[in-house]
Amino acid sequence: MYRKPIELLTERDKEGEMRDVHVISSVWDGFDHEMKVYDGNSLEIIDTDEIKFNVSQEKICVGSFEEGYTPCPEERIVDRFRQCEECAPETIPNLECIFEPQDCEECEGGFCDETHAVYLAFHGILPKVGMTKKDRLRKRLIEQGADAYALLSTVEDRKKAREEEKRLSEKLDISQRISSKKKLKGMARRVDRKIIERKYRGVKNRIPVGDLVFLDDYPIDLPLRAKPRLRPVPGRHEGETVGLKGQFLIYENNGLQSLKISDLVGRKILIRD
Repeated sequence: MYRKPIELLTERDKEGEMRDVHVISSVWDGFDHEMKVYDGNSLEIIDTDEIKFNVSQEKICVGSFEEGYTPCPEERIVDRFRQCEECAPETIPNLECIFEPQDCEECEGGFCDETHAVYLAFHGILPKVGMTKKDRLRKRLIEQGADAYALLSTVEDRKKAREEEKRLSEKLDISQRISSKKKLKGMARRVDRKIIERKYRGVKNRIPVGDLVFLDDYPIDLPLRAKPRLRPVPGRHEGETVGLKGQFLIYENNGLQSLKISDLVGRKILIRD
């Protein structure tokens, strides 16, 4: 079960009332970000302009969102997924399909059986190939912190989308993944549109591709003065927020630090009101 955050409160912490809350979502709405928590009684959005909290090691199921919000009745510990099998939507009978689509008949008409998009994305000047549900394309690219993207193809279900993603990745010799360290390193460099456009044209000369769309309204001033240090999520975080981009919250504390906000979901955090 959940253990209290590993760091003790300082004397400064004791000056205010501290409380445990459960992070249940980290959501981008266009270029506006909100983090929602549950305090045992109600949901609330917490301010991240300045952060000061301790984060648990374990993740707990975020509960069900089928009819309003219902916290996980057993507070089950989770790892790869944000929900346990009992709280997951009926449209995702096999949670493995979230990361790697499976051959399972019970998925018919659900999460996997929807039109998906395979896309080309740029993080700085680094390209990658990925896939997501077609109606989440722009939202997904903002969640990842992409600087530009273009549609490569649409396919009828999730499994075929994964196969097409792999095929195009090999054909174009473009990775399906860009590491967090490379993304953070790119934040300290100017986004060179000319290089992105040149690489985009190189792909367009080989296969049909949609228009190139730039994403440049994240709540952060780029380039940063230096590459932020990637901090482990469990533990203590304190400082003034510099900005947010995709998965990362950048804050100032003896230099630029970065926190993977997407990995906060499911964790308990100790905050001061």
